[in-house]
Amino acid sequence: MERSNISKFLNIEKPYFLIPIVTVISFVLFWLGILLFSYSSLAEIYWYAFSVILALVFTFSVYSSESFRSLRVYVGSILLFYSLLAFIGAMPGYYMARMLPAVVSQANQTIISIRTGYPTVLSMVTVIFLNNVKIDIASFIPFIGPFVLGISIINTSSVIWGLSFTQFFSNNPYWFLGPFAVIIAPDTFTEFSSYILSLIGGLYLFKALAFYGAESPLPKKTLYIKAFTYFVTSVALLYLSALLEAFLILRLGL
Repeated sequence: MERSNISKFLNIEKPYFLIPIVTVISFVLFWLGILLFSYSSLAEIYWYAFSVILALVFTFSVYSSESFRSLRVYVGSILLFYSLLAFIGAMPGYYMARMLPAVVSQANQTIISIRTGYPTVLSMVTVIFLNNVKIDIASFIPFIGPFVLGISIINTSSVIWGLSFTQFFSNNPYWFLGPFAVIIAPDTFTEFSSYILSLIGGLYLFKALAFYGAESPLPKKTLYIKAFTYFVTSVALLYLSALLEAFLILRLGL
């Protein structure tokens, strides 16, 4: 059966279609949210629409393709996530800085406590890894994985931009350096990569469980092996990413 036109556009393997669509959705959500600024109670709840709606779009995009090329999924996902962090996250981040300053302040205190409360690389690695591995495990669960991962990425990028816009409102001329530093940080790439590897493992698990619709050209045993190989690799890479992040923070002061 031929796929719908929506599926052809909302496809993680074709981020050149998906990224503009997500950008347009973000702009629409943003301007609708601006209209809610005078209704504080509703505006605080509305902020969650950013992460939920975009996560749903991402979930559909991951499972909309009939093909199963993990490398293309990987490249498309990485490109999409970096686009969300570099640009799309700015819109809910601005909204957060205006409507939820307490959330931004709390996030900043959490970052400071991690940087100052764990003086050794090993202790900091443990905290970072145990926090991130929850997302990695969730990413491995079919259907649930893309949704949880999408929400996590949007929330993270929103907080980063929220912190920057808070500095912007206080007339800090270097307000934009926060998101820029995160985008080019090597541990950002390795952390995202580990999540995507887990997500690919979840796709293989989904296919092995025979919920994909079409008959699989590979034996189920092979699909299970591929699924858990990707997952174990993602966990190992995530730990190395936490080690790299801890080293950059404690040894280089980044």
